[in-house]
Amino acid sequence: MPPKKIRASIIGVTGYTGLELLRLLLAHPHVEIGDLTSRQHDGEPVGNLYPHLAHLSHKITGAEPLKVAENSDIVFLCLPHKTAQDTVAALIGKTKIIDLSADFRLDDAETYQKYYGVAHSYPDLLKKVVYGLPETGYRDKIKGAETVANPGCFALLSQLLLYPFKGAIEHADIMAVTGSSGAGKSPGDGTHHPVRNHNMKSYNVNSHRHIPEIIRAGGITPAQLNFVPTSGPFTRGIFATAFVSTSKPINSDIVAKTYSGHPFIRLQKEVALANIVGSNYADLSVQAAGEDRFIVQGAIDNLIKGAGGTAVQNMNLMFGLEETAGLDILGPVYP
Repeated sequence: MPPKKIRASIIGVTGYTGLELLRLLLAHPHVEIGDLTSRQHDGEPVGNLYPHLAHLSHKITGAEPLKVAENSDIVFLCLPHKTAQDTVAALIGKTKIIDLSADFRLDDAETYQKYYGVAHSYPDLLKKVVYGLPETGYRDKIKGAETVANPGCFALLSQLLLYPFKGAIEHADIMAVTGSSGAGKSPGDGTHHPVRNHNMKSYNVNSHRHIPEIIRAGGITPAQLNFVPTSGPFTRGIFATAFVSTSKPINSDIVAKTYSGHPFIRLQKEVALANIVGSNYADLSVQAAGEDRFIVQGAIDNLIKGAGGTAVQNMNLMFGLEETAGLDILGPVYP
């Protein structure tokens, strides 16, 4: 008999992240879809709301999270930041959880309040939730985890750029350009297409909420980082450049050595968004500008490797599957 499939549910399925995660789970050979929830669309066929899913018979439900957990092997939370806290706290110990919000990514409540502007309601849980970025030393912890916090998209790529130099970084400057899907479904003045499609602008310079994740992976302080998040005139992807100064000479092959054995990291001579969009790959390149200065570039699809793809990667590790299961079939969409 074939092995029992993992019953996976998504709480908050109607945002860009939830919809992309659903697409990935539908293609996963070891997954069956459980509940797809949204209180605003209880009882609505998902294909009625989203015509690109017209072939699906699944209906959205307004079921309470505890009820969803009873019927699931794993629950993915695609809820807004600051609102996922109660749900995670209620479900811990009742099923496996992967939280794609920011609410359990950080180690302490003080840092969370500083960057997110509200007090954390469950500070005792922050150290009990495993951070979900397998490529930066968390792989074994994820394998044994019951609850995982998925990284932020800017944070994920920026960490991949800095992590190989951890412990030797004197200073790092990162400029990261993201597509409009990173702003979510709700339109705003800065994300409206007539403005976005011919424009670039930076925002939250050195104050972006992903900074605590980035400095943790780099082993640095906020004073050692300049981080310039920038909105770009495209839909999907993040392209980032890091200028890294180290406190000692380092061979640039440290990047290849660090990510050896990690199936979704590809070292390239040159990095381009068009080479990764639609896939779970992170393409990286490194150029030495001296023995202690490096230019590291990277690109990811923000909705896949930056969100749903890494969530599926974490699920695979949590259930003892091949890390690449359901993801290695996703070749980049080119051109």
